[in-house]
Amino acid sequence: MKNGKTNMRFAVSSAILLVLVVAFAWTLKNKAQTNTPETPVEKENHIPQTGEPTPSGEAQTGETQEPLSPEQQPLEPEQPAKEQEQQVQAVSEEEIAAQRASFVTDYESAPLLNTTIIKYLTMEQGGDPGAVHFNWFSPSGSKGQVVLYEVATGESQTFAAQTAASATEPGFYYNKAQVTGLKEQTTYAYKVGNSEGWSPEYQFTTKNFSGDFSFIVTSDAQIGQSQMEDIQVTIDNWDKVVNRATKYMSDAAFLVHLGDQVAGYNTPEHYSGFFEHLGLYTTPLVPIVGNHDVDCWESGGGPWFYERYYVPNRSTIGCNWEDTDGDYWFRYGNVLFMVLNTNSIYPRDCHEEFVEKVTKENPDAKWKIVLEHYPAYSSVEKYQNQSSENRGTFGYMAREYGIDLFLSGHDHAYTRTAIMNDLGETLNDYDYETGAVAKNPAGALYVTTGTASGCIYQPITENYAAMKQGQPETLTAMRVDVTDTTLTLTTYLMDSWQVYDQYTLQKD
Repeated sequence: MKNGKTNMRFAVSSAILLVLVVAFAWTLKNKAQTNTPETPVEKENHIPQTGEPTPSGEAQTGETQEPLSPEQQPLEPEQPAKEQEQQVQAVSEEEIAAQRASFVTDYESAPLLNTTIIKYLTMEQGGDPGAVHFNWFSPSGSKGQVVLYEVATGESQTFAAQTAASATEPGFYYNKAQVTGLKEQTTYAYKVGNSEGWSPEYQFTTKNFSGDFSFIVTSDAQIGQSQMEDIQVTIDNWDKVVNRATKYMSDAAFLVHLGDQVAGYNTPEHYSGFFEHLGLYTTPLVPIVGNHDVDCWESGGGPWFYERYYVPNRSTIGCNWEDTDGDYWFRYGNVLFMVLNTNSIYPRDCHEEFVEKVTKENPDAKWKIVLEHYPAYSSVEKYQNQSSENRGTFGYMAREYGIDLFLSGHDHAYTRTAIMNDLGETLNDYDYETGAVAKNPAGALYVTTGTASGCIYQPITENYAAMKQGQPETLTAMRVDVTDTTLTLTTYLMDSWQVYDQYTLQKD
């Protein structure tokens, strides 16, 4: 009898336990289904994240702070915009604090340029993926050189520079050298100078020359802005952005700066503060003329911009008095980049001639991007009348020459417009939420970036064209990922490394 009761209790207990197990399994299944993203994984739209946590706040595995290479990035399901926003909001204070603590300057991991007689060194993107341009100042009038060797093989080459006396800094000579014939996915070491003095040796690694690639977009470092308490504030903030951008986005082919590199175009200290950052010696720069970079008035001002940069395919269109810093263009993969000097003394529509010529010379370009300083749809009240001057010209360019994207700075605030037609009207047949995709857009997208040094956080006002606008009051930068069918723009709050906005253009 005792055994019977025991067996009965055992049977009842087993039944209860089985019911609990089934209920628990059913709960887990429902929870997994609830958390499963509705959007399938699409490799071409996946943006590999780098650094300690991903923008969604999930920690990377391991203890190291070094970024993962693109090949090591884990593929994650693409998530709807609302889920992305919820994840960003769910990032813990500890994770944000850790990112901000690691958002630091880097003046020590390699020898600084200012330890030598060379100054103002820039490595800039050339006319094609296999070319880079070097520009630097030297107190010696002897012909400058770039000595470059392939790290894996030791094979060395020397490239001669054009050397001339500076009209802006007496006693110095500017040097311009073009390096061509680079191999893709290859690490090179280089130094610049002449027998009387050389720069430190730096390294850079080329990326894919065709197929998918990415690039970084920044703007308005505006080194030396008088509204900051100390010039070093803007210098250090810019260094933090360059340091994090080039490490966390180490697969980027180049770094765009959309104008206002300095606060005073004729102030040597400001240029030193912009150029002397180790990340700029490892990633090619694409500089754009901003209103602080040249004298925009009739007094002239000398070739301050031209002497400090060596851009490819420079045009006489868009020149600014004695600066001769006209529009220029370059190709990278399937993208045609057209850089406009909208600070030109000529009317805005002068750039149409340049865009027409260059697009006809590049009929195979799948994507066409215009880079310039002034936005056509400003979110800053005092700039809105000025920005409207660009709308007709840019709208005409977009319609006639198939421009997909306009990237601008100047506002020190963020704006992403709707897809706009040539009349400045918003096209409402697209999803404009963060994380959305505009398929086969029938117009152009306009994006204005924030400041990369924190100088002057402009207050925003209503902008009828804006689908996403804001003043996050922190340093920002953008990553653009390019495939044959998509352009994906992801903007980061650089101090906390959270995604502020993301949007994709898709073309069949």
